[in-house]
Formats: sequence, structure tokens, C-alpha cells
Amino acid sequence: MIWKKKLAAAALAAVLTFSVSATAFAHDGWTQTNAPIIAQGEVAYVDLLFGNHSNDHKSYRITGQWGADSSKVYVTSPAGVKTDITSTRFYTGEAATETEPAVNNGFVASFSAASPGAYIVTGESDSVSTTSLSRSMRSAKSFVAISDLPLIARVSALKGFANPVSLDRAEFVPQFNPAAVVPGQDVKVQMLLKGKPVADTEVSLIRRSNSEGQTLTTDENGMVTYKTGAADYYLLRASTSTNESKEGEYTKVNYTATMTYTVQNAGIKLPAGKVSPIPYVYVDGKLVSSDSLTVVKGSTNASADFIKQYIDPSYSSKNAASLRQTAEKAGAVVEFLPAVGDTRAAVLIYTKK
Repeated sequence: MIWKKKLAAAALAAVLTFSVSATAFAHDGWTQTNAPIIAQGEVAYVDLLFGNHSNDHKSYRITGQWGADSSKVYVTSPAGVKTDITSTRFYTGEAATETEPAVNNGFVASFSAASPGAYIVTGESDSVSTTSLSRSMRSAKSFVAISDLPLIARVSALKGFANPVSLDRAEFVPQFNPAAVVPGQDVKVQMLLKGKPVADTEVSLIRRSNSEGQTLTTDENGMVTYKTGAADYYLLRASTSTNESKEGEYTKVNYTATMTYTVQNAGIKLPAGKVSPIPYVYVDGKLVSSDSLTVVKGSTNASADFIKQYIDPSYSSKNAASLRQTAEKAGAVVEFLPAVGDTRAAVLIYTKK
């Protein structure tokens, strides 16, 4: 009899999951990181939440769950490498029984990284409704800054969060640093569909603690502009449709994009200390010797030997050169962590390797 109960529970869970998928455009999925900034080597946890059906899609309320068979979770590194972390996903609630549906509809995924920088988390799903002959594609973004010092001031200069990472669907691209945003800040977010701006589209902005929402509208460049609220989690949501079709399967495609971020209070400020102007240098996440670096008129220069060893083996000059310019010319991604307290600034270089 035990196996029959398990079979019935599995069948019930399948029915519930299907019922969510069949009404996919009526609900939204989003991801939410447990902390906007973590230290190198620590674990970032990502909640996969599903709901936002009430109040005309201006709600933070949870209902239903992501379809396990039609969704995946990714993290894009500061170097631009997109990695599938779906295998880390686990269900946090009680499983369905013979008579009761599953309780608590959340999933949690996780990742850990030693390399400092800007990390973009995306939940992506793709499903087809046989009843409405429509295809639904979601992107759900959230963000984590990884740093040697997990402080707003340390990660405030990171630019990598503004990179599009879901080019086959709609997505939000923040034009601000979502790991270092504070109350009262003027910010912009761009909505893209397959890399192109989505104009004249309503965007819901929802605060988690009270589920209050407001409506914004994208301009001709797909941008919405607003002032950040009090410290809390915030959810952005928008949808658009196209007449894309596939014979015998669907006659339109519904695209939904969500994005969450955390507004933080300004936090502690470490007293300024006397620090060396020579920055730390991380190359592909590894701290390397900065003994051969010099700072001239505010620009960090690297010796020819340093460049050949860490950045560009084909570098032919015997002269020192600008560290940033040389790295970017070689195709590397370069980020910067400002000096904080008595901790030196850091240059983060991600090569093509």
C-alpha cells in the first residue's frame, strides 16, 4: 500500500505542476538571492518563487511553483560565463500526499565562488500550452556581489550587472548596481526582448514587506526611471507577446521578465586608513603579486613581465603599460573595488581563459 500512496502523491504533484504550467502567463516566477553581497567562498542561496497573480500582477504573494521539468537556473560569472546550477535546486516544503497538495511552494538553488565580482542569477522557463496554443518564456533575474570585504562601499563600483544574459527572451537589465543600492537613489532599468529595447510597456514595481505596487512605463529605449524606496526586497515585472508561431504547437509567444534586488541601508563606514596606492590584483579570481605595478598620475601600470605572465602572452613590448587598457585590449573584462578603511583598492581581471 505504501507504493500506491507514493504513486498517488506523485500523480497529484504532477497534476498541480501541470495546472500551473497551463496558466503560465497568468502567474509570474522570480528569483531572490538571500543576500546582495557575500564574502569569497561563501554560499549564495537563491529562492525560486512563483505567484504575483493578484492586484493585476502587482503583488509579492506566493502561489504555485516553478515547473521542475520546464525550468532551469543559471549563474553568469563576472567573466561572462553562464553556468547551469539547476542540479543544486531543492524543494523546501512538504511533499504532496495522497489527499493534500504540496505545502510551501518554494525551491532553493545555490552556488559558491571564490572569484570576486558581479554575479547574475537567472531562472528561465519555457513551456507550451496545448489548450491556448501559446508558448510562455520567462526570465527571472537576481544578483550577488562577491567580495573580499562584503560591504556596500567595497562593491559599489561593479559594472557587470548591466550585461544582458538571456538573449533568446525578454529580460530586465539594471543600469545601476543592484548589490549596492540605497534608499532615495535615482535608478534606471531597461527591458529588452532578444537584446532589443521594449518600448511603451507597463512595468510593475512591488515592495515585498507590504506587497504594495506601482506602475511604470518604458520609454522608447525600453527604460523606466524611478527613485528607490526604503530598505526592502523589490520585484520588477513586465510581459509582452509576439505572433511567433510553430505549426501544430503554438500561435503566439508570451514573454515575462522579472527582476529582484535589495535596497539596503547605507550600513557601516570604516574609518579611512593610510593605504598603499598600489591595488591588489585578482586575475581570474586568483590574487597575484602586485610588486611590479606602479601608479602614475592615478593610472596603474604593469610591467611587461606582468602583462606577459597574467594577461597577454603575446605582448611584445618591453615597456610598462596601463593595466586596464592592456587587459581590455586583450579582450579581458576589468572591474574595480575601491579602497575601504585600511584595505587597498583591487583590480579584478577576467581573461578569455
